[in-house]
Formats: sequence, C-alpha cells, structure tokens
Amino acid sequence: MQSAAINDIIDMTKDKNRRRTLYRRRRYRRKNTKLKKLAVIGISAVVVIGAFLALLGFVKHGNESGTSSDIDIAQEQEETSSDVETLPVADTAEPEKITLVSGEVTAGNKVKLPDEIKQLLLDYTSDKYQYMGELEYKSLSKYFNTDKTYGKLYAGFCNTSLQYLIFARKSHSADLSYDEASFVINVEKAGVKSGVYTVNYTISEKITFAISDTPAESCGMEVEAQISKGADGSYRFDILAEDTDVNLLIEERVMDYLGYDYDEYYLKDMKIPDNLDADKMYAGILQSLKADAETNITEQEKMLSDYNANPDSFKPTKTAKHEYDRDKAVAYSYKWVDGEKVIRNPDYNDYSIYGGNCQNYVSQALYASGIPMDWSGNEQWKWFDDESDLSEYPTGRSGSWSGTEYFYEYCNKNTGKGLVAETDGNIFSAQPGDVIQYVVDGWAHHSVIVSKVIYDDNGNVVDLLINSNTTDRVDYPMSAYGYTNIRLIKIIGYNDK
Repeated sequence: MQSAAINDIIDMTKDKNRRRTLYRRRRYRRKNTKLKKLAVIGISAVVVIGAFLALLGFVKHGNESGTSSDIDIAQEQEETSSDVETLPVADTAEPEKITLVSGEVTAGNKVKLPDEIKQLLLDYTSDKYQYMGELEYKSLSKYFNTDKTYGKLYAGFCNTSLQYLIFARKSHSADLSYDEASFVINVEKAGVKSGVYTVNYTISEKITFAISDTPAESCGMEVEAQISKGADGSYRFDILAEDTDVNLLIEERVMDYLGYDYDEYYLKDMKIPDNLDADKMYAGILQSLKADAETNITEQEKMLSDYNANPDSFKPTKTAKHEYDRDKAVAYSYKWVDGEKVIRNPDYNDYSIYGGNCQNYVSQALYASGIPMDWSGNEQWKWFDDESDLSEYPTGRSGSWSGTEYFYEYCNKNTGKGLVAETDGNIFSAQPGDVIQYVVDGWAHHSVIVSKVIYDDNGNVVDLLINSNTTDRVDYPMSAYGYTNIRLIKIIGYNDK
C-alpha cells in the first residue's frame, strides 16, 4: 500500500500536465483614423485641383464667350467632391509593426556569461516577440546549431511552437497582435563544460495587446539552454527548452513520436536517432495541433456570437443561499500574483514543483471571497495542511483544492453544503471571479481566474482577461494561450447546509 505522502504526490503529478506545467475595432479604428485623414487630404486636393481646372475652364470659356457663373464652378466642385466621398476607403495598409520591442538581460554577480551569449539570448527573444507581436511567422533557425542533431531538433521545435501560436491567435476574431512588448531575461545559473554552456534563466514580460489598453504581465517562464560555438565561431543554441503551455503540447507529441514516456522523461535528455526526419515529424505535429485549434476556436467563436446576440439567455440557473463576493476573490487574485517576480501566500504550500500552483491559487481566491471549506460527504474542497485527507474533519487537503480536474469534478458533482457552481456554460458569459480551465486530452491542465471582461464600443464581449499562477500572469487575454480547449466554471456562491 502506498503511503499518504506518495498518494499526495501522485494526485498532484496527475494534475495539469501530469508532470509540469480595445478589441480588433480599437486597432481597426486607429488604422482607419489614419486612412480617413489621408482621405480628407485627398478629397481636399481633388477639390482644389477641380477648382483650379474649373477656373481655367472659366477663363477659357470667358475668353471664348465672355459668360460663365460661380454657380457652375460650385456645382463642378460639389460633383467632384461627391464622387470622391462615395468611393470605399479600403483598408489596404500593410500590417502595423510593433511600435516597440525592448528587452534586457540581467544576471547576478556570481553568474559569469560571455557578452556574446547574452546578446544571443537578447536577439533570439527580441525576434520571437517581434514575430509573435506582428502575427507574422519567420524562422528562428539562424539562432541554432542546425548542423547538430539536437540543434536541428530544437530549431524545428521552436519554429513549430511559433507557427502554431501565431495560427491559433490569428484564428480568433479578437486582435491578439501587440502594440508594444518588453521583456527581462534573468539569468539565474550558468556553467560551462567542454565548451558547452548550460544557462538557466527566467523571462518576465509586459505586453500591450491590441485587444486591450490594460497591459498584460507575466513572469516565472523558465528556460534551460545549452549553447556552443558553431562552425563560424558564433554562439548558437544546441538545446532551448522553454517551459510554456505551447511547448509542453509539442514536447509531449515529439516524445510520443520518438517512443518515450512523456510522464517519465524530458526531451532534452533523450537520445535522438541520427536518421530522424525532423521536418516530417514537425509537419505532422503542426498539422494536428492546427486542426484541433481550428475546431476549438470555431466553437468558441460561435459561443461568442451566440452570447452577444442574447446575453440574458445565458444567466445562471442555479442559486445559492449565500452570494459569491466576486470583488474579494478578484482582489485576492491581484494581491498574490505579480508581473515581475513570483510571489506566493506563505500560509499555503506552493505546488509548482508538482505540476503547477494554478488551482491552489484559484482555490485560495475563492476561499478569500468568503466561500467556506467543505469537508462533508464524498465531495470535498479543503486545505488545512498538505496531507491528502478525505476524512470528514477539518484536516488535511482534498485533491480538489490543488488539482484542476478534481476541482472541476467537485464543482460538477457537489450538492448541498459547500460551493455552488455551474460547469461547461458559455465561456463568454463569465464575469470577474469566475474560473476558466484549459483542457488537453480530456484533462484540465490549467485553471485561471477571470480578472476583467473586454467589451467593444458597442458593448459586445470580445474576450476575457485572466490572472494565474505557474506561469504567473496578470490581466492576460484568455484567448492568447496555446491551449485552445476552454471551459467555464461559473461560481454562484455557497450553501452552509
């Protein structure tokens, strides 16, 4: 029989990755403002030219017949102006470039790293943000030692990740390009052996998406790189393992393709066959990911259209004795997440090393709102300490407190005392304080809490902003994730018996 501690680790390891973890119109309006200015200038020019030509005609006509009138000139100007104004103003301008991408590399005093490697990190990351921000794919292969097996493998990996995320974001009606972006690379550890540098760093970012004036901030994105000199003497990546949602999706598929157990190994530690056709492998993976994303996003766009057509038809049907204090939950979610450094409430354990702290963080926010813990019956939601415990006493921890899928099951099945929620509703009916989950292969990999709702100028919902742990995000667009299978847990309140 396994000990409670081992069961606890198994519960948490199953969770998340089972191992780790103003709207388009605003931008369109800004574009058209420029075009309208040009149109006004053009119309004015036409009117002036028309008047000049009319004046020449008047002089000529006057010379010939000695008669003309100001009314004729005015009519000619009016007709010219009218003709121009009825022409459609087509938005044929090139896609806007990001106004600013800025970044820096920081390192502790004890970290020794050549300036050329720091520049490599900076250049690669800047290009990645530029392409992602413009939603225009360009290859990142120049930053990799593609003459080596792992260099080629990871070049294809990072290119596939970039292509997929751009495809997914462009598939939404919401404009998920960037107006500006900045990032900080914090090198935490670096060592060198036989000319190969192993560099561990984290990235924090601040992005102004075109969809919203509220900047999105993220931190805690972990990266491990192995870097060596190429044939031309320049430093390039041999391995670049970035712990992001998109990369985890791709890594699992790569390891399946290579015949390794994703739950037991890391791609960077695998033996890669020399005859691997990486291009063929990544083409298949990308095609599969795009197909799934297209299906999911098409369903979401219909949800969005349906909700905006009749919001009142998506009101909750469940009721609770005590109403959910959404403001308190959202306030807590802002207090315990940060865009520059990872912060955690010391009153709780941090489950990041077991696959993610996301559901633990969401549960804390719900509890802070006034929803009491529930330790009665088979369905429980509680945290008193880290020991797995489903006894009907205020002790231990239920899987639903820190496990994403287990939390969904609790919300879906719980009756009587405890939290009251509706599951699997229209995601765009969410309000601040509701919970969004990202699902992969039928298992919830990530839970986040809604922080804001984005509306367009006509009052239609466009997207949601969320707060989350692991990676830590503040006011991040829900639809910007690489996970595209999304479900809503609408929190209603709670019953005390």
